Amino acid sequence: MRTLILRTGFVFLLIGHCLLCSAGYKEEILKLTRIDMLPQFQQEVIVKQISSYDTTGGNDDGFSGRYSFIRKEGSNSVIAELKGPGVIQRIWTPTPSNDTIQFFFDGEKTPRIQLKFIDLFSGEKYPFSRPVVGNELGGYYCYLPIPYQSACKIVFKGKRMQFYQIHYRELKGDQTVSSFPKNLSKEEDEALTSVIKVWKNSGENIKTLFPSMMGKVKTSTKSVVLKPGDINSIFSTVTGGRVVGIEITPQLLLNSEFKDLIFRARWDDEIVAAINSPLTDFFGYAFGKPSMQSLLIGVKDGTHYCYMPMPFDQKANIELEFIKSPLNKSTEIPVTITVYYTEAKRTNEEGKFYAEWRREINPEIGKPYMILNKTGRGHYVGTALQAQGLNSGMTLFFEGDDVCTVDGQMRFHGTGSEDAFNGGWYALPDRWDQAFSLPVHGCLAYSIPLAHTGAYRLFLSDKISFERTINMTIEHGPEGNKIPVDYTSVAYYYCDRPPVSNNLPKMELLEKVKSPTLQEYWLALLPIKALSSGADISSEHCKDVKSGKSYEVFKLVAPEDGFAKFELEVPSNGEYKLYMSYFKGPDCSPVEINQRQIPIKRIDGYAYENTFIEKEDLGSLFIKEGTNTITVTLKDNAQKSGKNTFLVHRIYLEKKQ
Repeated sequence: MRTLILRTGFVFLLIGHCLLCSAGYKEEILKLTRIDMLPQFQQEVIVKQISSYDTTGGNDDGFSGRYSFIRKEGSNSVIAELKGPGVIQRIWTPTPSNDTIQFFFDGEKTPRIQLKFIDLFSGEKYPFSRPVVGNELGGYYCYLPIPYQSACKIVFKGKRMQFYQIHYRELKGDQTVSSFPKNLSKEEDEALTSVIKVWKNSGENIKTLFPSMMGKVKTSTKSVVLKPGDINSIFSTVTGGRVVGIEITPQLLLNSEFKDLIFRARWDDEIVAAINSPLTDFFGYAFGKPSMQSLLIGVKDGTHYCYMPMPFDQKANIELEFIKSPLNKSTEIPVTITVYYTEAKRTNEEGKFYAEWRREINPEIGKPYMILNKTGRGHYVGTALQAQGLNSGMTLFFEGDDVCTVDGQMRFHGTGSEDAFNGGWYALPDRWDQAFSLPVHGCLAYSIPLAHTGAYRLFLSDKISFERTINMTIEHGPEGNKIPVDYTSVAYYYCDRPPVSNNLPKMELLEKVKSPTLQEYWLALLPIKALSSGADISSEHCKDVKSGKSYEVFKLVAPEDGFAKFELEVPSNGEYKLYMSYFKGPDCSPVEINQRQIPIKRIDGYAYENTFIEKEDLGSLFIKEGTNTITVTLKDNAQKSGKNTFLVHRIYLEKKQ
């Protein structure tokens, strides 16, 4: 029996208690924007991932290509062999190539999809169109669904496949699906066009993104003044329905370094709160600053928005608590709140929305950080993660893999932390090197000097279903979970039962995330504020004659009084000691180090042979916004004619306590 049910302007097709058993390709495409379907349980579905992870527990997750195929067919690599019916929902790699990739469906001898591997993501080969496919933050991603009726074999025709992940959904029971069409129909093309339009407008208001759903949506708008110690209800009802959007606009900057403004929601008569999170972390801040601007949640132009549907049976209460503490900088914060909702009650085939906030400083060595561990029936729809290293220098903690165990079976094993968020190659320019938001994933922050990063990823069409249990973890370090870190995460999920607990931790875990006292600056990612005419900077390796050790250096070459001005990111204003590691050598010149026009130290760079100077103390300086720069000015080398040279390895700042 087919029942047509209208919910908030969307149409659901149901057969008894399950979705239409044979979904057309148009419907698969539309799932990329069907946020109304987020609460729905997936019937008889198993969601899995194939990846190139190092099965020995090491960190060779694709570098050598040893674990990047199932088997060889001649010189070709079979990277996936899936039994249908099913749907590939995401393909990711940071190492695409011009080699050919082939998709064979249902035992066919001729590939139905054959193109350059790079063209799965380039946007140049229809229907693999941007922004449903793309590349940013060092990662290449494809979310165009690829269904298969009985089988799908993926073959890579190249010398070496490296890093990859393939996220797919197995269909069970009576469910069927048609294999990827050779040509899109008019209706399928229109569906893809509509998805592209929504993804391109990611971060816009719900009324702009989904105008068709607003016909039966009601709006509640109120303004409140939040005062320390107060709990303010911002939305309450005793009639069943669903919240489809929340927008919160503080009229003053939030005291976001201390996580003192708590966003809380409770459904029906549940004792435990469904949401109980610092507001800034829930909406994707990074280390005290707004960052995330995804399709469904984030901050744009000062407005904090969440468009994840939140159905309930009889009651709902959403509130903001302003924790009273000596760390409060504000006595009151005026806030405007708009809640979009309907009276369409939760169905038996929908879960309620929950969010779990966690923070753990220095997780136990040998154990990964737990993002979520839950019992019940539901599905996982998103992660926001902030990761602060406790030691200065490179962010090696982000070498860790994510692992998701569902119903007692490991279904997902990643290839590196930024990979889990569709990125790649942290610390490289124009890759994972700064905050950048896309519709369903992004980098929240990246800084080597401050030793931190952050990321988010939403699971829309690719939500991870569980029937009994789910356990989501991420490692801290490449092997053995050995690198100290401060993790803060928010897990967004739907479930048929409330959590056993969802309480905020002790007050100290709501305090500011602290950077190491020593900041280490790698010049490859150091912003150059100014470079004089005739000056040039290049990267090379230089060997210390005494130790024989080689170091990467940045070679500054300039005429006399040529200079380079570097910006130094610091965690806070204050007095710092400045150190520098550099080379003296026969081609090196004297240099003057200044903070704007204030001299710090003069260095004689000349030496008879290449000699590495490690962390020389250059003096003290006071840094605040506008003065967080140093200028390196080259002087004439009396020992050598021509342009002057200086070889810098690292710059360090250590805040005085």
